[in-house]
Amino acid sequence: MNTSILQECLNYIDFLRSIGYFVSLSGFDSKFEPYISELSDYEIHLHSVCFYLKQNSKTQGKCVLNKQKLNHAKITEPYYSCCYAGVEEFVIPVLYQDTCIMCINISGYRGTLKKSKKFMERVLPECDNHFSELYNELSISVPRFDDVMKFISPLKYMIIELYKSCESMSNDLNEIPLAKQIYFRAINFINENYMMQLSCDYVAKQLNYSASYLHYIFKKEGNTTIKACINDVRLNKAKHLLSHTQISITDVALACGFLDSNYFSTAFKNKYGIPPKKYRDIHFLSKQS
Repeated sequence: MNTSILQECLNYIDFLRSIGYFVSLSGFDSKFEPYISELSDYEIHLHSVCFYLKQNSKTQGKCVLNKQKLNHAKITEPYYSCCYAGVEEFVIPVLYQDTCIMCINISGYRGTLKKSKKFMERVLPECDNHFSELYNELSISVPRFDDVMKFISPLKYMIIELYKSCESMSNDLNEIPLAKQIYFRAINFINENYMMQLSCDYVAKQLNYSASYLHYIFKKEGNTTIKACINDVRLNKAKHLLSHTQISITDVALACGFLDSNYFSTAFKNKYGIPPKKYRDIHFLSKQS
């Protein structure tokens, strides 16, 4: 696998984020399967409104549905719009041979579209006052479309090169045994829905297989259990949030699907050897100094 191209993509996204752009990725083509774990870390919208909506029980599922709707849309041209909660964003498809292989999202804006305020007000009854406070913190300084396309173009080229590298691999999905395909599909589902309350039964039902068969697949293909895999994915997402945001440890835990912040801290320390706060001190604060 060509991990150097992947790392260049992720480094460039980190750079754009470091200068104030909330860049994320979505709508991955199946050819990106070998890199889905690394790429899905960059699906997360890093501004506070999205964290609030994903933690709020009345809106949590809507974020997933909104993302699924975008993933199934056949986007061929970049556009500027807003999500169901009125958060405005650029959506830029990456095309290869006239097919969208991934979308680049630049989010975190408000005040430009008439419908965004209407959508925000529609969500208000499902939220407390903190939502409107966070929404008002979104930037009203929306960059020019032409300027966005200029600094996103290098990322598009890198993503296309990564895709071509995946395409050239001999382990094309059609050549992979069925059991491994099911394993990949389950991993992908967990990475897309880790913030929800997942279980072996729930994942199996979504993939139309029995829980016992899926348990067998995980033991055979990954030498692990679904529960352990879900925990690993959540902890990996948490690690990413701790090194890229300053939201509280409790909010990190909730955003990653942990209902108990104490359990999260214990699980994090068991996996990485240090508690979440110390990890942030090392990996976030040091990068800012």
